[in-house]
Amino acid sequence: MKKITLDHGSGGQLTSDLIDELIIPSFEDPALKELKDGAVLNDQLVFSTDSFIVDPWKFPGGDIGKLAACGTINDICMAGGDPKYLSCALILEEGFDIEDLKQILQSLSTVCAQAGVSLVTGDTKVIERQKGNQIFINTSGIGFLKKKTGYQYQENDAVILSGSMGRHGASVFMAREDIRIQGELHSDCALLKEKAFQAFACEGLRILRDPTRGGVATTCIELIERSDFGMELWEDALPVDKDVETLCSILGLDPLYLACEGRMLCIVDQKEAADLCSALGKEARIIGRITKDHPKKLYLRTKIGALRQLHKLTGRPLPRIC
Repeated sequence: MKKITLDHGSGGQLTSDLIDELIIPSFEDPALKELKDGAVLNDQLVFSTDSFIVDPWKFPGGDIGKLAACGTINDICMAGGDPKYLSCALILEEGFDIEDLKQILQSLSTVCAQAGVSLVTGDTKVIERQKGNQIFINTSGIGFLKKKTGYQYQENDAVILSGSMGRHGASVFMAREDIRIQGELHSDCALLKEKAFQAFACEGLRILRDPTRGGVATTCIELIERSDFGMELWEDALPVDKDVETLCSILGLDPLYLACEGRMLCIVDQKEAADLCSALGKEARIIGRITKDHPKKLYLRTKIGALRQLHKLTGRPLPRIC
């Protein structure tokens, strides 16, 4: 493929190919090769950056400001850090409404205050009308390392998901296409700092990750493809809310591949799994285990007991969701 396509930004296989085959070989830093949600620097600092181009910029349960703050703060936590400082760069399209910008900045400020994070620097650019999508935001963050994590799994380690799957991807799609279903389907966009700190207390914590682009399935594959282990998920343990399930049934989508923006995947020693699940709240579930079988591959044990291999997201069923 000679040109960049929207598929390269889906968080799926083409995104991985772009990173592994072009971006990483262009640089030599070993921290980059770990491909965590943030880089750990000198065993002291955690640094992360992310850009947000969600369409539409406002969706049920949040907006691009809330998303930009939660996204980077959460990434620092997923890398074992305690987030402290944030930068914010705005790319605004000519004609964007000032009142809408005030709302976005208020959302961003509110999340920073909730997380105890200071927004300390930033940048603003304006581009010509119809050369962008109203507003793009980049946030970068710095925190202090609290918990060192890695891909050091053991046989039968538990895989925990802190809440139901796919709410963010489903809510953004509904807003974009103006779909109406019974009930209120809101994004799960939220801070994960408190839940991450609960996980940090586990001596047997291996790694944390938030399943954003590509959803739970793609993220689980990313968690094992740099290890010597495989993973098995259990279909009857996967939490999917009824409204998300309804939307997926109507549109032929799989909640395993829909983005979450307020959920956390934990791999932890099986002896501590039940206690951590309880600490994370009533929505948390043990959804699978680490296995020495089928290294670097993810399988789903279906409700009838069969095993089905899961692959990274291919194509772009829901582009521009973060």
